Amino acid sequence: METVAHVREALAACGSLSSALRVGLAQRPPWLVVEVVVQDEFTHDVVFAPSPQGELGSPPTAEPGPALVLDCT
Repeated sequence: METVAHVREALAACGSLSSALRVGLAQRPPWLVVEVVVQDEFTHDVVFAPSPQGELGSPPTAEPGPALVLDCT
């Protein structure tokens, strides 16, 4: 399982939202976009969180976990 610090560093290195999506999905468990907050026509906050299903075949988790917010302009 990837640590929050590892995912934060990987997302910080992304130059576009599409690359951030690819990085998030490549994590184990995958980090998905759970919300997009529109600030204005150019700026969006994108909230990433680990998949509630976790690893393939594992039961879903009921407790809230970590989340990271990426400011996209």
